[in-house]
Amino acid sequence: MQVAAQRQIDKPEITTAEEAGLAAVSAAVFRVYGFYPHVEQIIGVIGLLEGRMMEMATGEGKTITATMAAVVAAWRGLPCHVVTANDYLASRDAELADALCFLCGVTVSSCVGDLQPPARQAAYQHDVVYTTAKDLLADYLRDDLALGGRAYRVRASLAKARRLSGGDAGLVMQGMYQVIVDEADSILIDEAVTPLIISEKRPDPLLEAAAVQAIHLADQLHEQKDFEVRAALKVVELTEVGKATIARLCQEMDAFWRRADRAEELVQMALYATHILKEGQHFVVEDGQVVLIDELTGRFARQRTLSLGMQQVLDARMGLAVSAPAEVKARLSFQRFFTRFARLGGMTGTAQEAKGELAKSYGLSTVAVPTHRKVRRREYPLRVTLREGDKFVRIVRDAERWVGRGRSILIGVRSVRASEALKAIFDREAPSLRVAVLSAVNDAEESMIVANAGQPGAVTIATNMAGRGTDIKPAPEVLAAGGLHVMIAESNDYARIDRQLLGRSARQGDPGSFQRYVSLDEELLRRFLPKAVKAMTRLMCATGLPGGRAMAKMAIQISQARAAKLAFKQRRMTVKADRESDESGI
Repeated sequence: MQVAAQRQIDKPEITTAEEAGLAAVSAAVFRVYGFYPHVEQIIGVIGLLEGRMMEMATGEGKTITATMAAVVAAWRGLPCHVVTANDYLASRDAELADALCFLCGVTVSSCVGDLQPPARQAAYQHDVVYTTAKDLLADYLRDDLALGGRAYRVRASLAKARRLSGGDAGLVMQGMYQVIVDEADSILIDEAVTPLIISEKRPDPLLEAAAVQAIHLADQLHEQKDFEVRAALKVVELTEVGKATIARLCQEMDAFWRRADRAEELVQMALYATHILKEGQHFVVEDGQVVLIDELTGRFARQRTLSLGMQQVLDARMGLAVSAPAEVKARLSFQRFFTRFARLGGMTGTAQEAKGELAKSYGLSTVAVPTHRKVRRREYPLRVTLREGDKFVRIVRDAERWVGRGRSILIGVRSVRASEALKAIFDREAPSLRVAVLSAVNDAEESMIVANAGQPGAVTIATNMAGRGTDIKPAPEVLAAGGLHVMIAESNDYARIDRQLLGRSARQGDPGSFQRYVSLDEELLRRFLPKAVKAMTRLMCATGLPGGRAMAKMAIQISQARAAKLAFKQRRMTVKADRESDESGI
């Protein structure tokens, strides 16, 4: 917290040289793209260079704004990193920036995915590097290990870092100075819940066998009697009866299982894998291995595994070969990492909801930039059903109506499971519609699906992959009919993520519309809505009492507020654990 407060006090202001650089890069934009940046983009560039959080509505040209700021920052002769929400956007944005950077005498690269150390080192030698938070932090931690824990001090001495980066130390980065974070609320807030861990696999036959035995024990327990599932907190708690049951079952097992705390911990993991982790929502099985899904982005997290023991128990639950556990070599939270940059600036379309936390944790003041043109997005009334199946049928019927009017449709869901379930109902109820599904399972087709999503009659069902950085361009005839229509089929835990989805329509003054659908059995309300409010909402909606729709809307707001509060507490705990691990030498 002290670092964040100090950055707020020492907020760098844009210099005269940077003002001249801004004028030069604006002229370069005209020469490359044929237009001058509008005043709102100039405001965005200045804010990024001054180390602020800029809220710019979706479709306002954040990509070119970030590129302009990166060019001016690179002209200082110090490293500049542009952090995006995923590999696809990092590669795409680096490619889009190439022509402008070339004209400005600045080199640019992307560093993502499975690039090997020599290629990663070469990528980091460029003036501007587009990457993701996980890639950047992972490379930082690897360099830190190579330097024996001195990477932060090396960052303060860039000349030394550059010299070492080509030597025998095996470093890849050339230092840290300016970082520009796109979709900053996702990266600085949502991803801050989970620290990034560098680990090394170490086979442990005892743990691998224990994972299988834990599943066998868990299957003999009974919910409510032996354990309770707290869905909102995503935890499973053993009752005293359950603990006694585990002790009794372990009496005939080997000495490993006779230690009560160890047996209970492993059985709790098995119950968590059974009752909390859902295939198609939290993970999929691909080529005989568990691949995790990032719920907030809807994308595969291929390089991520669950914590020690949990991954092995999940493997066993799915009947797969149990993977070798990993030994932690280094760990750091995203929150602590980003405060180590001398200059930190961010931009997103949804910063207002998180401005307090951004100021407290990072010293970032939030500036709301007005839209260049008036927003022409129309909202239609909330539709409420009691059950998910009825909601999905209602969505199909409404989609047929919108398609008949010449519109294109984007339907947002939370999980792979939901996308497949909704697609099956479309196939059954409206086989003539042209429906595409965009999820982690078919991410290789993302560019093609997005390119076609704005055509007349196109219906695209998408997880949160479509919520950030996705530019769906409606065809002229679609714009004439009213633009892209967005359906929120499932509300997310955070209102910010829903707002990102809405931002796919009515961009840059185009027409567009949206409508929210809610079923009273969907995940958000199940997990976070208080029982009394849930009962009242169900009664009012089921009986058709006046105010039922308003009550359902309030239920969504209450649930999202409670989810955001819980997530904030989890982030505080992550940072606390991070500091404690430093102090203990882990």
